[in-house]
Amino acid sequence: MEIEKNIGVADMTTMTEIDETGINHNLSLRYCSDIIYTYTGSILIAVNPYKSINIYNKEYVHKYHGRKMGYSDPHVFALAEAAYKSIVDDQINQSCVISGESGAGKTETTKFILQYLCAITSNVSSWVQQQILEANTILESFGNAKTIRNDNSSRFGKFMQVCFDDSNCIKGCIIQDYLLEQSRITFQSEGERNYHVMYQLVAQGLKNMEMAQALNLRPPEFYKYLNTSDTLAIDVNLESAKFDALTMAFTVLQIPQSIIDGVFKVLSSILWLGNIDFMDIDGEGCDFSNSDQEIISNISKLLGLKPNDLKKVLLMRQINVRGNITEIPLKMQEAIENRHAMAKALYSRTFTWLVIKINSCTNPGKDGAQFLGVLDIFGFENFVHNSFEQLCINYTNEKLHKFFNHYVFALEQSIYKQEDIIYTHVEFTDNSQCLELIEKPPRCVFKLLTEQCHMPKGSDSAYLNNMHAEFEFHPTYIKGSDRRHWETEFGIRHYAGSVIYAVDGFVDKNRDVQQDVLFDYMSRSEDLFVKDLSKYQVAAALRELRRVDEEMKRRDQIFDKVSEVHSDAIEDCERMVQNEINKLANMSENAHLSVTKILVDNNASEKLSTELSNLQDTVDLDNIFAFLSEVTENTPPNPLIEEINNKMNHLVQDLDDEIEVCMQKESALVERDQGKSITSKGVPSLPEPTMPPPPPPVTTSEINTLKNELKPEPIYEAVKPADLGSSTNVAKSDINILGGQSNKERKTEIIIPSSPLLVKFHIGDEREQRRKQRVEKKLQELHCNGENQKEIFSDDSHYNMAEFAENYFNQHELLLDGTLMSTLTRKGKKNSDTISKNEMIVFSKSDKIPTSHIHMFDPENVLLACNIFRELWKYMRGELNAERELQIIQYIIGLGIEREDIRDEIFVQCIRQSTNNPNVEWTDRIWLLMCLLIVAFQPSKLLFRYYVSFLKNNLKILEGKLRQYAQWCFDNCKSTKVSTRVYPPSSVEVAAMRRLGTIVCRFFFLDARTKAIDVHPTDTAGDAVQKLADKLNLTTIEGWAIYQSRPDGEEHIKSFDYLYDIISAWEIKQTSSNTLKRISNGSTSGENRFVFKKRLFKSTHELSQDPVEVSMLYSQAVYSVVKSDEFPVSEKVALQLAGLQAQVSLGDPSNQPKPEYYSDINNFLPCRISKTREQQFWIPILAQAHRQYGSSRNELTAKVLYLSCVMQYPLYGTTMYNVIYKGYWSFVNNIILGVNCDGIMFIQPEDKFIIYQFKYVDIESIMLDPSDSFITISLTRNTPQTVQQFRDGSSLIDSQKCFVFETLQKDEIGSLIISYCPSLSNWILNITDCSKKNKGTTHEDRSRLYQNVVISRRQLIDMNIVRKPQELGGFLRNTLRRLSKHRIEKLRTEQRDNVQDHGETYKGFSHSFWAFSKQQIPFCLSSLSDQDESVMVQIFDSILTFSGLGTSGETIKRAEDEHIRIVQSIMDKCMKKESLLNELYLQLIKQTTDHPDANSRINLKNWALLSVACSVILPSIKSIRKYLIAHLKRCASDYMSEEGKYARFAENCFFRTQGTRRRQWTPSCEEILCTTNRRPCYSKFYFMDGQYYSIEFQPSSTANDVMEIIKKKIGLQDNSKGYSIYEVIGNTERSLLSEEKVCDVMAKWEKYRSTSQQGTQYQQSNALSSRQQNYIFLFKKHLFCDNYINLDDTVEKELLYHQNLHSLRSERYPITEMEAIMLTALQGQLELGDCRDILNDYRAVASHCLPPRFVPNIPHEAVAMHHQSLRGMLPAEAKKAFLNLIQSWPLHRATIFDVMQSFTSNWPRMLWLAVDQKGIHLLEHRSRNILCTHDYESIISFSPNLNSLMIFTGTEKKQSKVILSTSQAFQITTLIREYSEISKTKNTKIK
Repeated sequence: MEIEKNIGVADMTTMTEIDETGINHNLSLRYCSDIIYTYTGSILIAVNPYKSINIYNKEYVHKYHGRKMGYSDPHVFALAEAAYKSIVDDQINQSCVISGESGAGKTETTKFILQYLCAITSNVSSWVQQQILEANTILESFGNAKTIRNDNSSRFGKFMQVCFDDSNCIKGCIIQDYLLEQSRITFQSEGERNYHVMYQLVAQGLKNMEMAQALNLRPPEFYKYLNTSDTLAIDVNLESAKFDALTMAFTVLQIPQSIIDGVFKVLSSILWLGNIDFMDIDGEGCDFSNSDQEIISNISKLLGLKPNDLKKVLLMRQINVRGNITEIPLKMQEAIENRHAMAKALYSRTFTWLVIKINSCTNPGKDGAQFLGVLDIFGFENFVHNSFEQLCINYTNEKLHKFFNHYVFALEQSIYKQEDIIYTHVEFTDNSQCLELIEKPPRCVFKLLTEQCHMPKGSDSAYLNNMHAEFEFHPTYIKGSDRRHWETEFGIRHYAGSVIYAVDGFVDKNRDVQQDVLFDYMSRSEDLFVKDLSKYQVAAALRELRRVDEEMKRRDQIFDKVSEVHSDAIEDCERMVQNEINKLANMSENAHLSVTKILVDNNASEKLSTELSNLQDTVDLDNIFAFLSEVTENTPPNPLIEEINNKMNHLVQDLDDEIEVCMQKESALVERDQGKSITSKGVPSLPEPTMPPPPPPVTTSEINTLKNELKPEPIYEAVKPADLGSSTNVAKSDINILGGQSNKERKTEIIIPSSPLLVKFHIGDEREQRRKQRVEKKLQELHCNGENQKEIFSDDSHYNMAEFAENYFNQHELLLDGTLMSTLTRKGKKNSDTISKNEMIVFSKSDKIPTSHIHMFDPENVLLACNIFRELWKYMRGELNAERELQIIQYIIGLGIEREDIRDEIFVQCIRQSTNNPNVEWTDRIWLLMCLLIVAFQPSKLLFRYYVSFLKNNLKILEGKLRQYAQWCFDNCKSTKVSTRVYPPSSVEVAAMRRLGTIVCRFFFLDARTKAIDVHPTDTAGDAVQKLADKLNLTTIEGWAIYQSRPDGEEHIKSFDYLYDIISAWEIKQTSSNTLKRISNGSTSGENRFVFKKRLFKSTHELSQDPVEVSMLYSQAVYSVVKSDEFPVSEKVALQLAGLQAQVSLGDPSNQPKPEYYSDINNFLPCRISKTREQQFWIPILAQAHRQYGSSRNELTAKVLYLSCVMQYPLYGTTMYNVIYKGYWSFVNNIILGVNCDGIMFIQPEDKFIIYQFKYVDIESIMLDPSDSFITISLTRNTPQTVQQFRDGSSLIDSQKCFVFETLQKDEIGSLIISYCPSLSNWILNITDCSKKNKGTTHEDRSRLYQNVVISRRQLIDMNIVRKPQELGGFLRNTLRRLSKHRIEKLRTEQRDNVQDHGETYKGFSHSFWAFSKQQIPFCLSSLSDQDESVMVQIFDSILTFSGLGTSGETIKRAEDEHIRIVQSIMDKCMKKESLLNELYLQLIKQTTDHPDANSRINLKNWALLSVACSVILPSIKSIRKYLIAHLKRCASDYMSEEGKYARFAENCFFRTQGTRRRQWTPSCEEILCTTNRRPCYSKFYFMDGQYYSIEFQPSSTANDVMEIIKKKIGLQDNSKGYSIYEVIGNTERSLLSEEKVCDVMAKWEKYRSTSQQGTQYQQSNALSSRQQNYIFLFKKHLFCDNYINLDDTVEKELLYHQNLHSLRSERYPITEMEAIMLTALQGQLELGDCRDILNDYRAVASHCLPPRFVPNIPHEAVAMHHQSLRGMLPAEAKKAFLNLIQSWPLHRATIFDVMQSFTSNWPRMLWLAVDQKGIHLLEHRSRNILCTHDYESIISFSPNLNSLMIFTGTEKKQSKVILSTSQAFQITTLIREYSEISKTKNTKIK
């Protein structure tokens, strides 16, 4: 044996001689050198050193982490690392079995393993770590006790599963407990103790009298259960400290305090149970002693039971015989045993509850698949007195020994044999016989014990006798130590030695008295924990075993059932497949059967395509004609194809005749049954085929005839080309042949479209043509001028409407009796089932049309067109009252104004119903409507020529009033105005049009004069100004404008606005308020009027040379001085002006003026001046002013002098608006915003003092808030900051860049600023594309962009990202055609033309794969799993529904109503999975590619959805992102369409979203609405003073981005720091992270709201419903560092002042009564000014600055005295003094939180936690008394939870934990983290 001299051998398997002596000697050598670990192969042997050894710190963790076992010295860390490495590398669960005798250190080893695992998974949450570690603290207190050999012996076994997630981090832990030693609760052997928690509880009671009183605790000497042996006196301080650690562990596990108190109440009641002394009564019963009454009372209170119920449990037992319950008194000894059983049951159930609670806290959830098991079981025991507990413990160790032997010796030797390794067989102790003696049925130690327990009079002696008789000759059984003890003992030879067991108590301990009655009473306890405790009956391990057993049985049953079902299903499936094969095989023979039945068979066969594809003798039915795309002209004939072709020709040679016979029979049946369809099982018995049989090859001469005979496809299915020439007629015919069916047929039959390649070819061709037409149309509209119009009118060419109908009309099917004719008779009546185009342009007797006249792509527009025709018919017949007729007129014209696509349809319908109309009155109404239409909007360029020709023709044939109507329409067709009307015609306009007249409008002037002029429907405000100027002889109209004066204010009418629209708007508003007042005789309503006055004053100091203009300017000046008081005129100047005004109005004064001339004082003087004296005093003064200043002056001179005087004021020519300043400055917030030709000025309302003014060149931007009444003016500042002082001590910082005002007249202000400074129009009108529009896009640019798209598509194909499209077709459908050589050649030619036309087909991917589709796709575009594919197919259907491609009007309307929900549903599904998101982008790109009408609502809806997606989250695959940006850039190059605008918007969204933080929530409704309307998102952001701003931001904007916007808006300096945006939900608030997206927070709020609303729906019956939470954003100071606060900044000072006010009100400052008085006085000086003699009631002032509890008791006299001392103090000085008073507290810059603690009894439970730049501070609640302080260097780590915060302080060697209960845990940790980073940065700079 070779052993190193000093430290021995590390791995004893390397020793040459292994025997007991060598092993002990090697272990001894290492033990003496403090090396306690030694390997034996993969087994680690540890010898307990009974002292602390520093080998478990972080250095040792780093030493063993990542290293293989055996490469370093033996250590428990190496074993744990090996197990963890196996989990990570091999994905195999591991277990560490820890075994040894009592006191060997098993529990500590378990702790070291857990400590190591927590340390190496450093990125795991500290809460999970600490909960796992602290679970041991709880289990040790409740499950460990002092024994003779070990002061901390585990009296239970446990198996811990430490679970890991996919990233190999600890996710949780599951604990199973085994065999808690219950007898120790009531009895302890000599030198042993009860469980630790009992002593810890009573020790804490000695130190905490409050707790002792609550739990009725006494000293430990008082309790008998703690003094059954001669135990040493306990160390109260040590046990009390351990109790604090136990409380800390409860807190870490987040067990509520009420439950913790319940646990301790149960423990106290157990201790009291042991002190009950029973009195014997005649040997047949017992009763309580006198001292027991107090104990019963205490236990009842602790357990929440009634005393009488507890007495029954202690003194009586119940017997249930056939349902009859009998109570029998307990004898003395029985009562004692019953009391012990109660104590054991209570304790064991409490222990079980704790284990379950720990598991619920540390449950890993779904991440429990991978785990490392740690088994910590009690060690082998052999005491002087061994009982039933020792037998169970030693039996467990026997099982472990068996496992070790098998693992170490048996398995290793078997491996040696397998690998043919020569070795010496090692003999090892086999304990199988010992285990068989204890556990092997039918006769074993446990089995015999169970038999005795089942016997009514089973006893320990009988049990012992049975064992002696049964096992006397067993080799491992011992009768006893000697013959004297054979009647009381037996022994067993264990692997570790022989143990003698005393049989006394075996039967009772195994049987244990049931406590059903006790737990029944406990279930009705008043204490929640005690009530909950009654549910737990068995140990966790036993429950787990039962659960597993039941689960296995359940699975076996399910498997049997599933096997049967699966077997039956397989048989059914095989039978179905065989049937389908038979059907397919006999298909040719049954060709004469009904087509509908064949289609059903085909549908069934397609469902089983997967099964069929696996059979050997089947054909790929869907791809049987795939050769069409592969055959070329030079391809040799294929024998298989020829054979198939010939066979098909033979099978269907008489198919036409068969179908004709069927049709004739069906027609006969229809005629016989008078149109009633005959059904069989819901399907027509002899229906028409799904498509007509192919005709013989047609020649060119037959094409036109064929085209007229064939029905076209319905609007939803096919698109008819608009401008195809004669060369494409054959293709058009084919389309009709292959797809022409009625809508009714498509609803009842299963349609498989044929030859999709042909249809796609022509659709694509049409798309290109329509795109060209759209561009040409826009260019023509832009370059159209009057000369081109004149050419049209002077052109003698005749454009017949029949020609227009032939080219652009849809086919209308004939309607009979309001129903669609059955298509079964179509072939027999080819010429009568559709209306000819000539019939579609003449009067229709029916009020219904099957579809629109003009082809439209939007189904909603088609439905509206049909509805318009119906309403037009009602209106035409004249059967409605006048009000209903007006509503129909407004409805039709309103739709045309709203929807450009539907305008031509309205014109066409009117043309049709007015042509050949038999009723003159009907015709009159139609022409009236056309007259109103032509002035509301013009026909499109396409229809214009035909419409003019229609009017010319009618002018020739019509007479009388109808001819006047036609002349009106013809004259107004010449209108060159581009814009359309905004509102439908008013009742006044309709009335005027009936008499072929116009409206005469009266315009008011500021001198009360009026003028009436004739206003044409196409006259704008600019036209009216010119007419007024002509009538007034005004030489120039520059600066003059028309205003509309309404009851709610005055508003400028823009020069391009139609006056008729203004009148309509007035009427609509009056109608909506149910106070409609008709306008008659050309005058407007009394409440609304037109006002004519000067708007723009470009030269304010030069008098006009036009006397008319001077007179009007004079009137406006008088109005401004007298009525509006816009100038700061003094009394003297006012009298001078009044004298001149009197001279103008009264002429020269007489010697004796009449007083009544001057009686109306307010017509001469401003109210501000006139109210200073009584009226009788002003009359002589005005007369004197008239004589002094106006006498002898002519009217014009007086006006000029008046104007000259007024023009001297700097405010002359300034338009003033009352606004509210939304910021922080020293002035009042209600000011006047003035706008003039030079710039903008801020004016004080009282004295018209100009606070500040700046020129337009100083303005950087002006923003009008779209959601609120805010206008934001941003200035360009390049000069250093200066402070401008004013006379009242106020100041304005000249460097302030941003001013925000609230006003309802924001649009008026913006419009006026544009008029003065057009260069700012881009900001106000939000025009962002102006620079790009001027550039233009060349043909080369478009080609390059298109090539980028093609390259991106091919890259997707090459990378196998997209899925190859499947062939759409089927065997059954194609067999219905004659596949002649001619037909095949034709299909080949068309397929070849299709490929050549687009030139895009690449590897089987045609253009149709990438382009818009209005039908549902059968498969996804990318490769997905079956489950994901079904989801994405549904999503594509949702996209179609959202865009408006519904199958009915109801579907479209529902989509409009629920479009937000649809978007949210789509985004919610796709944001959860990357593959779904990528597929979504491919679908959206497809739906926005090459739509036939780029400006249609369908296309724009798809673009809106794509914009939402780009603003939220981008595809994860780089090539898809590349394809997306190429697509966006290509479409963005189109500056003529709405599609281009959406593309540019989506492109901007893309680049803003790229590289930002991933969104967590589905976008909110507000975000979707804003994004779909191409607007930024917006939200209100509040400040501490209650003000708010509505801020616009992008969907990808972070909290930091928005914060910078806010800082700029409120005027904070750029270098200001420490601010943050908070989200406030109810009473809680949280600062947003800098990279957190604001829109994500808004989406989260919406989700919370919807959830809470759903929850409150079930609580509506309650009287007290929960108040709805408020969700707001709050802007305030977040970090209060020294270098972050700048009180020289006025805005920051104001913000801090209001934030301090809020902190005071919410009691975050510990103020004294004197400080409260001083603060109230300062606040009073700010709000009330100087103190007056009258004593004020300061409660209102105090409520603004003090906590609510201070306000009622504020001493008014004391406050008034201090207020008096502040006389003369300016507001700025008062605020400074206010802040200085608050700063007297050292922690005034700290953020205060209310927290609770339960980890120590030395502190109060309610505390204040203060966090500032120095560290964290714990204070007494509402006090300045600091309990402890931790600077940031001493904080090791911290971890928040939902309602708790854990902070680790100290050093690595000595740590301490602080656990606080608070709902603001995450907010506190955010503050600590940010302050820590600032502190580290500061320390780094110092170093």
